[in-house]
Amino acid sequence: MAMITTASAMNTPKPEVHRIEPPFWWTGMETPLQLMIYGPSLGEGSVSCPGGGLIIETIHKADSPNYLFLDITIPRGTRAGDFNLQWTNGRQKLNFIYTLHERTPGSARRSGLKPSDVLYLLMPDRFVNADPENDSTPCTAEKANPQNDYGRMGGDLEGIRMSLDYLSELGVTSVWPTPVTLDNEPKVSYHGYACSDYYKIDPRLGTNESYRELIAQAASRGISFLQDIVPNHCGTAHWWMKDLPFKDWIHVFDTFTRSNYAMTTHMDPHAASVDSELCIQGWFDTSMPDMNLKNPFVLQYFIQATVWWMEYAGLAGVRIDTYPYSDEKAISSYTAALRKEYPYATVLAECWFNHPHQVAYWERGPWPTGPTVMDFPLMGEISRAFMEDTNPGWGQGMVRLYNMIANDFVYKNPNELLVFGENHDVNRLYETLGRNPEKLKMAYTFLATTRGIPQIYYGTEVLLAARDSKKLGHGEERAPMPARVLTAAGRDPLEENVFSYISRLLTWRKTSRTVQYGRLLHYLPDYGQNMYVYFRILDNECVMVLINNGINPIPVEWQKYAEGLGKASVGQEVMSGREITVGQPLEVPAQTAIFFTFAGI
Repeated sequence: MAMITTASAMNTPKPEVHRIEPPFWWTGMETPLQLMIYGPSLGEGSVSCPGGGLIIETIHKADSPNYLFLDITIPRGTRAGDFNLQWTNGRQKLNFIYTLHERTPGSARRSGLKPSDVLYLLMPDRFVNADPENDSTPCTAEKANPQNDYGRMGGDLEGIRMSLDYLSELGVTSVWPTPVTLDNEPKVSYHGYACSDYYKIDPRLGTNESYRELIAQAASRGISFLQDIVPNHCGTAHWWMKDLPFKDWIHVFDTFTRSNYAMTTHMDPHAASVDSELCIQGWFDTSMPDMNLKNPFVLQYFIQATVWWMEYAGLAGVRIDTYPYSDEKAISSYTAALRKEYPYATVLAECWFNHPHQVAYWERGPWPTGPTVMDFPLMGEISRAFMEDTNPGWGQGMVRLYNMIANDFVYKNPNELLVFGENHDVNRLYETLGRNPEKLKMAYTFLATTRGIPQIYYGTEVLLAARDSKKLGHGEERAPMPARVLTAAGRDPLEENVFSYISRLLTWRKTSRTVQYGRLLHYLPDYGQNMYVYFRILDNECVMVLINNGINPIPVEWQKYAEGLGKASVGQEVMSGREITVGQPLEVPAQTAIFFTFAGI
């Protein structure tokens, strides 16, 4: 395919400023400020601050004649306000304004995700459509087409806002939407991962202002937000693709060259350079040009864009897409910069590996500051474990969960892993479990009570599924969330049954420090029984979880679990409230999870 090149300097038009990014900044920030100024012939001149207030330390020219990069120092004590900047090439002058806002006190100390949180992943276009007026807009290429599983469905930020009470009732404490910035590809743009403007909310979702207001309203209900950021690639419709600042702003090939997706080359001591380079330089897809984070201007651009959204919108953190597809030194520098600005916020990295030691490489890493990582190895075992209910073979059934959790020795902090059974890139768990709501309840009981921070996927709590179970794929399973399910009156009896169960489960979880922070003690499932038993233990309290995925009831062998129970004698089943005495006959029904709290252990 023909690649984009930098603009020609021939036929120079009248200088004017088309873009300044970041569009504004704040006083009192740790992150160095580097302005990218774009407009016809701006690269042929220089910029000063005649009135003072901002110090322009260095002016960098780009390969394109239409860009300047300015390293700005904001002197300590500088107050918020508008600052006059002047561009000149010696013959012409151009004045423009740059604005500094006052930083909110305590902003740097904002808190990110903790083991006490429950994260809700949603796709904005596929969530509730509350404003049909913005389903299609004049300035965006793809129009609404809800009859096409891969088209735009019309979900928007207003739909999320009107769902906040629903999410609060469900027990959610944080929301992760897939990217909300403009994706202006002509087709299949609903997912948002091919960004065309890193500083603009997609108008089919809302505006920058409505996004910030949504997050503020969520915060008043105790719900925080993470923003999905993609520093690895942009979209082919991004505005700079017609005029790249530098020839190596993106990775350029003579013909389209896809990544080999060989992320293991990062930690493979035997990897050939050609393989590792193709992983980090090849394009993720035809519509996703690969960013060159080894170019220091590109790296600084993404650091600033991420910090800008954190500060502007009041985010608790960010989720970083395709984290290991970038140069590891560059992406670790990016993470370190975010941690420096926000030491307690979340940097959640998508490191999709099937083996714990490969995920742990990024969590522990050969660098001082690693991200929070997602437990993809456990995700892969959850659906397998719960589907293997009848006569599981050696290593099958519930022992899969035991064996995977047993790998926690490789992690720096397994209690901060994000744990999940599904996300937007895999088949829905309800589908993989044969649309069996009882299995789904067991799986979500496990997610809510094992170590880590649980993430649930939008609509699972009301059994959202593809229109046709025989036709499954990204577009089909990323189904639209009907507004009717936001209230009990709109849910059918089965939807209400599952919603009520997950809501009670997650609401209880918010109150239990033992299940949030307690150490995990688990027991090897007996071969053939297919029941997983484990404890969360904190101080003098424990939570005992028994998940019977078998097809027959299983009696509880109390003496076997003496290590977890300690001196406890009487407990309470959480979901029913019934009292249980240690030693009394008890059977765990088939295909059922039950869990108890015990004090005085």
